[in-house]
Amino acid sequence: MKMFSFNKVRFDRASIPQELSDFSTWPIVDISALSNSDATVFRSRQRAIELFIGEPLLSMKTIQGKTGIDPKTVYRLVERCLTKHPDGRIFGFRAAIPYTRLKEYERIHAINPAHSSRGVGLSGAFGLLLHRYPQLESHLQNEAKKRHKSITGANEVRRSMGRIHKRFLEKCREVGIKASEYPLNQEFAGLRSLSDYFTRFDNSTFDRSAKSKGAERVRPAAPENMEQAPAATSAFKIVEFDGHKIDLRVTMRMTDPLGFEHLVELNRIWILVLLDVASRAVIGYKLALSKEYNKDDVASAFQAALTPFRPRNYKIPGLEIRKEGGFPSAIFPETQYACWDWLRFDGAKCHLAADTLHRLNQIVGCWPDNGPTAEPDERPFIERFFAVIAKNFAHRLPGTTGNDPSSIERALSDPHGDLRLLVELDELEDMIEVTIGDYNGHAHDGVNGRTPLEAMGQLLKRNQRFLRTLPTVVRQNLCLLQEARVVSIHGSASNGVRPHINFLNVRYTSNILSASAGLIGQKVRIYFDVRDIRTVKAFFEDGAELGVLTAAAPWCYTPHSLRVRTEIFRLKRQGKLNYKDGDDPVEAWEKFKRSVAKKDKRAATDLAKAKTESKQLAPKVERGPLLVQSVIPNDKLENGSIQGLSKNLVSDNPNPSPPQPRSLKIKRIITF
Repeated sequence: MKMFSFNKVRFDRASIPQELSDFSTWPIVDISALSNSDATVFRSRQRAIELFIGEPLLSMKTIQGKTGIDPKTVYRLVERCLTKHPDGRIFGFRAAIPYTRLKEYERIHAINPAHSSRGVGLSGAFGLLLHRYPQLESHLQNEAKKRHKSITGANEVRRSMGRIHKRFLEKCREVGIKASEYPLNQEFAGLRSLSDYFTRFDNSTFDRSAKSKGAERVRPAAPENMEQAPAATSAFKIVEFDGHKIDLRVTMRMTDPLGFEHLVELNRIWILVLLDVASRAVIGYKLALSKEYNKDDVASAFQAALTPFRPRNYKIPGLEIRKEGGFPSAIFPETQYACWDWLRFDGAKCHLAADTLHRLNQIVGCWPDNGPTAEPDERPFIERFFAVIAKNFAHRLPGTTGNDPSSIERALSDPHGDLRLLVELDELEDMIEVTIGDYNGHAHDGVNGRTPLEAMGQLLKRNQRFLRTLPTVVRQNLCLLQEARVVSIHGSASNGVRPHINFLNVRYTSNILSASAGLIGQKVRIYFDVRDIRTVKAFFEDGAELGVLTAAAPWCYTPHSLRVRTEIFRLKRQGKLNYKDGDDPVEAWEKFKRSVAKKDKRAATDLAKAKTESKQLAPKVERGPLLVQSVIPNDKLENGSIQGLSKNLVSDNPNPSPPQPRSLKIKRIITF
């Protein structure tokens, strides 16, 4: 029986793979483009192929009787149809078109020197030359690739075809080609064939072709079967997310240890926004105080969009959101903790970070959409919103940077060194909230002259006010900034070192853990809020709770983020930050930042970020004894005893009231 092959897989008529025998996946042919005679031949061939593959029990004689195609030709046609095409698919019915060639002409017979000297009988001669001498083809491919590369030293830029041809002839002589042989016996010594070879090489892929034409950037090809967000037909179906650097210089009022106030300028601030596409309403935002925002800032923006809106206490007299404005979660109770189905964002690294995608998938439960096909930076609705914010807000204030360095707004709003004229951070936070609230209450062309909030209300009413929301158990402990790590419990009973864990160069423990020698060597998973890592919550590998562990003094006093602690140890290694044992490292870091904040915008921005984060966290703990207790299941202990276990308790009161008698009910029996 005739055997066929595809990608080194051999099969016969009865065992053709399903993916090859499914005609719905075969490339088809537009028969109307063929002449009448060719169309007749093609239909007969197509029918024979369909009978051969679709009805494997049908005899070849029967197929010949129905189509007029002899068995030998049928076998040849099927083999041609199952051949791989340069586009990556099989030829399919394209191989049945009359006079179709599956590959380029390849010369087999040697070149006759007598004919070649007269310039005749040279069809396929250059290809045969490269086939006989692979080192020549390797040399030409290297030369072709070098023509499109940027120079890395004192090298020749884009070598001309004449110089490449000269070097090619030298290579021909090196491999032993005589002067009487092709191409040395030709008038132009194969120059035209060489030029055609380079043209075909450049056009073999679009990237090579674009670079050969001088393109600096080649747009990536659209991935096949890429799933994209559907049309936005209801509220919270499609949400767009992006960040925008506000076109405004901002200051912060800083108080030194002597109580004197100073104005320092910060880096330009980012605003991260989530916008509902169907209604054009902004459902949440976050200001990122850093030169570039990161995945933690992205998580903060997500959390702001999920949680109910709580207005600020505005410090600017008379500042308030217009009556028709506001935020959806404050106007429509059903939008509180509402989740969206699709999130559109660009290809920034922090958007595609594993933690970001995990939060979207596991907590929000939405599909990520990295933009339209081959247009990763195109977010029409969020980009228009940023343009509105720039035009109606940032470009109207003193210290605006405008759209570009030469903008008229930038020149007219220059304070000429007087920082008092610039907007302060607290003022910016107030004005941004009011500006976005007013935007939600202003008529929008994209929703037929309605305000985004009016459009949101109508969409909710149409959908019977049904939205997918976070479960109640998740709402009670929602913290998208929480991360997890697995660490080991260290300690040594022989050396008197109590059980503890090490996290970011600091020891963590609790009253219960420090008394449990049987836990040494076990692994635990710790969860922590990246904004405040004074405490972590630990769980055993089977999920049982160990409890809250507190950092050793003095790291347990002043609130500080993971970023701040990392920078403290980095500055200490570099010799830029010094503090004595017992000193508060965070206070030392703040003092160091204040000393350089007037000249260093980054230092001032770091201080502003720490100050802003501290407002959302537990207050600073005064120095004194910390009472920290945890609950450990009895099956986790191998040595020692624990009595009077209570619920998890963390107390920062340095003078706790004396214990009062109370009844305890312990349902678990602890045996030793």
